[in-house]
Amino acid sequence: MNKFLLFVASVLVAGSTFAQMPNGSTGPDFTSTDINGNTIQLYTDFLDQGIPVIMDVSATWCGPCWSFHESHAMKDLYMTYGAAGSNEIGVLFVEGDAATGLAELNGTGNTVGDWVTGTPYPILDDANIASLYQIAYYPTIYGICPDYTVYELGQGSAADLMNGLISNCSSVTAFTGSQDNAGVEDGVAKICIP
Repeated sequence: MNKFLLFVASVLVAGSTFAQMPNGSTGPDFTSTDINGNTIQLYTDFLDQGIPVIMDVSATWCGPCWSFHESHAMKDLYMTYGAAGSNEIGVLFVEGDAATGLAELNGTGNTVGDWVTGTPYPILDDANIASLYQIAYYPTIYGICPDYTVYELGQGSAADLMNGLISNCSSVTAFTGSQDNAGVEDGVAKICIP
């Protein structure tokens, strides 16, 4: 019986040590440089302009992270509602493990794939952000509202993530998006005229 109580107590202590940031918490501001040399400041570039952010904090070696990445939910958001679309949602990928870096993001070393090729949104290799946002596991997908509050959205489709922002951000009621009528597939430019 004593071993069982000791086990339960250690689980409770470990759980409190590695707790995620509670929903509704104030998300800390950060300034970081993406892998292309662009400086990103969370509050100034997005939130203070009324643009909510979806931030995927992952690790290159994480299988579930790779599966979510390969679902293209973040890419779909970025192309329709992000800077490549209507610029209504900020979309960020953060590689949160300090032990991995640019080589792993590009598909060599301790990684499950090439995270860079085909990813149009900013990639930040910054474990400090993972620490600021109290990441306890990968992937963690956060929605960050213009009032700086943070909500864990979980892995979902682009529509699920967008609806998570609408549900949690009081200043956000809908997104317009943009119609993507052009693209490159297998090296061939394609245009769709509606």
